[in-house]
Amino acid sequence: MKKTHIAKTLISSAVMMAFHAGAATSYMEARSDAMGGTGVASAHYGTAALSNPALMTRFGADDDFSLVLPSIGVQVSDPDKAVDTADDAKDLWNSFDDAVDYQNAVSESAAALRNKLDELKDVKANGQVGASVIATAPNKMLPFAVVVKSWGTVSVNGKVSDHDLQYLDNIASGAVPSDSVNKDALTSRAYGRAAVITDVGVAMAHEFETAGHSWSLGITPKYQRIDLFNYSTTVNDFDKSDVDSDEYHNTKTGFNADIGLATNLSDNWMLGLAVQNVISRSIDTKVVNGEKETFKVKPQATAGLAWSNSFLTTALDVDLTEASRFERDEKRQFASLGAELDAWRWMQIRAGYRQNMASSEGNAFTAGLGFSPFDVVHLDLTGIAGADRTYGAVAQLQFTF
Repeated sequence: MKKTHIAKTLISSAVMMAFHAGAATSYMEARSDAMGGTGVASAHYGTAALSNPALMTRFGADDDFSLVLPSIGVQVSDPDKAVDTADDAKDLWNSFDDAVDYQNAVSESAAALRNKLDELKDVKANGQVGASVIATAPNKMLPFAVVVKSWGTVSVNGKVSDHDLQYLDNIASGAVPSDSVNKDALTSRAYGRAAVITDVGVAMAHEFETAGHSWSLGITPKYQRIDLFNYSTTVNDFDKSDVDSDEYHNTKTGFNADIGLATNLSDNWMLGLAVQNVISRSIDTKVVNGEKETFKVKPQATAGLAWSNSFLTTALDVDLTEASRFERDEKRQFASLGAELDAWRWMQIRAGYRQNMASSEGNAFTAGLGFSPFDVVHLDLTGIAGADRTYGAVAQLQFTF
């Protein structure tokens, strides 16, 4: 019951933000996101369980424990103002209903509704939301972390039929008399689909040596729960608060794993490779009004390269495969670039950029600040801005001892 509540809370947040508003990864972490979404070769040991568990072996002599409590983020894209338009269409639909019922200004109401439905045709919006808690215990034999994370994605779109536009045109012109209007003849619909992936796992890593060269292997076996939502309704019944209703919701559980490799090329260069969700899965939503969606959990392989010294870190990550998504959603496969300036381990300044190589969705500039007094309390804040009215923010609190 508690997990169901968490899933609904996450997806409700994503829906509300997307509706009043794609991430590069299947998690949100403030330092990584501020650096463009990099992390496979540059993550801090205390957050490595999210991006590349092999990096948990890269800790300092004075590092004993790390706790991220919590990391929370959201990103939204609404290039067409989809939900504002849907809300307006519903209001005009109600006005049209009243006009037909009271036989007052029917043609004017039909014309106004027709114009608004035309704006709603083929519009879309999407959003992602993430939250995580990570406890990491570094040691020389088997560094490990307990990680709980949830990541949600939501998209909405309107499908307006040509029949509706023509029918409203006929009412507005008088070709259909006001006293002969059939309101049930209008069939345009609003659609919403959402997925929340919740992972609970234990990440482990170990450093090996081969032919005098050290390298690290990390793995995160995890319990995985996937909550899917398939929302479909006529435009006049559209209500964004209904998206997480039980009638549109189903759940699938199982086990999965993440795996990662990392090695130092020199004192300053780090090379990493990570695969999120090594077991692929396809899950269907509930059938709603004769329609269903399929969400595909895909193994997402990412290669990373980072250069760092005591003052500067630069990183490049490239997705080698596509990210998990609904079949009808735009593809996401990013190249990410970022940098961090560290001022005496008290304050960090970060910036980055990520480019979707598979579609035009989700390209964004990123920036952030970190505050780490005494290298014990770490407060990290990140902002995201990109094309297609894409905006996001991530906040994170971490303690290291």
